[in-house]
Amino acid sequence: MRRTAAVLAGCALVWAAALTGTAAARAPAPLSADHRPAELRSSFGSGDFGRWTVDRFGLPAYRYEIDEQRTPWARQPETGSTAAQHELGNDHVVADAWNHGYTELWSQDRLAQWANRYEPAGRHYAGGYGYLRVGRRVLSTLYLDRPRGSRPAREFGVGYYGRRLRAAGMDVREAVYAPFGDDPLLLHDVTIRNLSRSARRVSWFEYWDVNPFDQSHSFHRGLGQPRWSARTRTLSVAQTPDHGDTRPLSIFAAALRGPLGGHASSLAAFFGAGTRAAPAAVVADRLSAAAAPRVPSGSSGQTLFAFRAPLRLAPGQAVTLRYAYGITHPGRIAPLVRTYRRTRHPFAASEGAWAAWLPRADFGPRRRWVARELAWDAYLLRAASVYEEECGHHTITQGGYYQYSAGLNLGFRSWLHYMPPMTYADPSLAREILRYSLALQPAQAGPLPYFPYGIGPLCSDANLGTSGDLDVWLLMAAAQYGLGSRDTRFFDERLAFRDSAHRASLWQHVKLAYAHMESLRGPHGGYDVGSTGDWSDFSVSYLGMNESLLITAQLAYVYPQLAQLAELRGNPRFAGELRRRAAELRDVMRGNRTPGGWYARGYGAKGQIGHGLILGEPQPWAILAGVPTAAQAGTLVGAIRRFLTGVGAPAVVRGPSRIGSAMAPALADPDITEVGAKTAGPADSGGTFAGAAAYPGGVWYDINGWLTWALARLDGTVPHATAYAWSEYTRNTLAAHATAFPRHWGAIVSADDACNAFYSPHPASCGVGLFHDYEGQITEQPAWMVMGAINLA
Repeated sequence: MRRTAAVLAGCALVWAAALTGTAAARAPAPLSADHRPAELRSSFGSGDFGRWTVDRFGLPAYRYEIDEQRTPWARQPETGSTAAQHELGNDHVVADAWNHGYTELWSQDRLAQWANRYEPAGRHYAGGYGYLRVGRRVLSTLYLDRPRGSRPAREFGVGYYGRRLRAAGMDVREAVYAPFGDDPLLLHDVTIRNLSRSARRVSWFEYWDVNPFDQSHSFHRGLGQPRWSARTRTLSVAQTPDHGDTRPLSIFAAALRGPLGGHASSLAAFFGAGTRAAPAAVVADRLSAAAAPRVPSGSSGQTLFAFRAPLRLAPGQAVTLRYAYGITHPGRIAPLVRTYRRTRHPFAASEGAWAAWLPRADFGPRRRWVARELAWDAYLLRAASVYEEECGHHTITQGGYYQYSAGLNLGFRSWLHYMPPMTYADPSLAREILRYSLALQPAQAGPLPYFPYGIGPLCSDANLGTSGDLDVWLLMAAAQYGLGSRDTRFFDERLAFRDSAHRASLWQHVKLAYAHMESLRGPHGGYDVGSTGDWSDFSVSYLGMNESLLITAQLAYVYPQLAQLAELRGNPRFAGELRRRAAELRDVMRGNRTPGGWYARGYGAKGQIGHGLILGEPQPWAILAGVPTAAQAGTLVGAIRRFLTGVGAPAVVRGPSRIGSAMAPALADPDITEVGAKTAGPADSGGTFAGAAAYPGGVWYDINGWLTWALARLDGTVPHATAYAWSEYTRNTLAAHATAFPRHWGAIVSADDACNAFYSPHPASCGVGLFHDYEGQITEQPAWMVMGAINLA
């Protein structure tokens, strides 16, 4: 494992060098100075939907190769659909690129909304594709309408969705991408090549739908009448004020490069009596400039954006067209269009920026897939960034159905545990997340709720009950940023409170969070969990827990880290208080060591929880805090492997786990003596928690990220601890799930926050069952894949 440790250290290289200004001068030296490209070429972990490859930019990409309309396993049980999506994103917006061929753009600037929601019943097909008219033939580049006899190709890449279509002697290559940086738009490059031996006159019709949908309120947003700017070759339409949004954004599309032979904004005129595969305007080879009518709030409307590019191509000649589609304030549209019209090669520039930013690692030739996945997951982590105008900052979101189905930014703890990798990767974004979170703090420490559980539209509170652990994650993130960057001056910055114009230094905000945290102490040395719980939401309902020892274990680790930061800031008195409190909390955890050698989960009305079965949440933090002796750590690791990883377990529980360790033992395990106060469903159900002895069961990427970190800390203390850490790390990869369950899409290019455990009757399934229209694209797995590499290093 020495080689593994050494090359893991190298993965933080570029990120350590990213620290700037005074922070860089005082930061630890970079772990490596090797900037050579990483070798990422490996198809391991591809599953049965396509295969992993390396694209022309030297970055990982997934080629989606099956025909989802014919392949039996394309239909997934969690969604009941053959649809499969990939996340496109930059620091401002996110988009979903679907295997069917279209792309939906999401904005969280003001309301949580789609700009072009796919609703085929209303003839709204999202866009990001087009039509090539060759003679009298119409070729659609939407995969669902692909020409007969063609062999389309689809590629999910770092920040882009690539497609290729060959038909009628023509070759069409497309890339829809979110350009690296902070601009709220997508670009669409279309390269058309004449493969025939004679000159051809053809027309390209660029198609983007306009169907703004407020996801938080399940409401179609109203629209004004579209406007055309001949000077900038831009179509735009203003959204009407809805649900408190008094400064609504406008949606726009622009023809950036190539000839222009007409534009259209009327859905009725574009499709006419035609079909999705052959719109009437494309068949007629002309566009009507008649503007679409206004759209009242609550209606899906009749608006779209289309452009026609007439081309004459000599044999073998190729032409590249470029279009923009975005959502922003009206005054920003023309400058954005001007910028990207002047940029010669924005796609290559964007991919080059990603290549320079992504971490590079070498795990040896047989583990190139781990280096590939580390780069891929780092992309997914940053691509989940959004800007929220009313909050005034960027943050990284949880994504998936929590965001795109519920329309909420859930939640407070999530942003803060996505932040630590950014200390090394992009310190400015790390600071933004801390500002975003601290600005939600009230001026006076009071009872729960203190911080909001999450954020809704226009920076409103989303209080889904009250949780006792939110201060934990804020204190941990502050300590991680301060110690990782040595940027102690950042904490002198002054920031207003949520409920007051009064401004205080960030360090005062941090100290107030500490004071509030300590106001929640319980009678057994744990902490009040509020009405919802700690990290495991609904643990109050399912476990009957009212006092958390997970929080105790976490703070026993966090407080000494915060004490180091306090000393760096010249605050020895506060540092001493933090260390004394950490020692007290370690003693509390030692007093809650159970006969099985693990640590209890908490307390409820019926006494100690987790006495007769091991629950995964507190164990890693107890290790990280240095609670167990060497002998006790060995016993604890043995219990984790036996009950949660399934190594050496009775055959009835069907271990060991091929993916990550479970959160709770199997209900069928004969060696447990306690069952959770309320299980999440019968053992034969299809839910994530099926077959578990206690809530929440399942395999959670967060918990196993903590476990990987903790096992690595036992190197030299517990035999084989480093090997166990590496095993846990790699079993929580996308590739591990794809290898174990190759016909399950949900963890091929992205994952849900949890998957079923090895003892479940449906071990391939992922997700928590709250929503059924998304599978994957949740930020937990990439966050801990990246942070795991840093922690192992």
